[in-house]
Amino acid sequence: MSAPTWEMLKDRNAAATKLNVSGSLHVIGSGGLGPVDDHFVFFHGRENQWWVERNGITVYASSSSTDTVPVVRVNGQMVHHRRNSIPRIGDLFTPRDLLGPRSLLSRTTRAEPVASTPRPSAHNERPGWTVDLASSGGMTATIAIDDRTGIITELHSPDHEHSLRLENLVEHRDFPSSRFVWDGPTMERDEVPDFGMSW
Repeated sequence: MSAPTWEMLKDRNAAATKLNVSGSLHVIGSGGLGPVDDHFVFFHGRENQWWVERNGITVYASSSSTDTVPVVRVNGQMVHHRRNSIPRIGDLFTPRDLLGPRSLLSRTTRAEPVASTPRPSAHNERPGWTVDLASSGGMTATIAIDDRTGIITELHSPDHEHSLRLENLVEHRDFPSSRFVWDGPTMERDEVPDFGMSW
């Protein structure tokens, strides 16, 4: 297969919002709260529907059984998120960094590929592309992208300890609407002290 350009990979990644996929994500590094070793399980539906679990606990759902707005976990409670901002559901990388308009690829303003042509690679027996990136500060990183979906499958760097690895990527024909609905108890933001982190 012929190699896509970097811009083609970025476009493919942005277009992945039209896909129904699920997977698990392992994130290692150092975040604002200290060492990070997170295991996420996620489901993504067309047009930015999400269900995300972090270390076995649900931290985000696109809606609840009582409202159409997203709910996020804050201080152990699932809280309606009525703002336009993206809630934090992890201290480093999260599944939302893998695809779509807020992915890592869409935010590579300070990091551009060193090689002009991405090189073929494989991740969990799925064909993909690997690109070396370099920041303005001289740090380097390697990012891998799934060929079929455009989703980021791996990121690591010899210059720092941050890394992510996507496992068990599955494409689905469709999901039931209930897949993205939290049916447990919910609260409003003003009912939760110290609103902030989603865990």
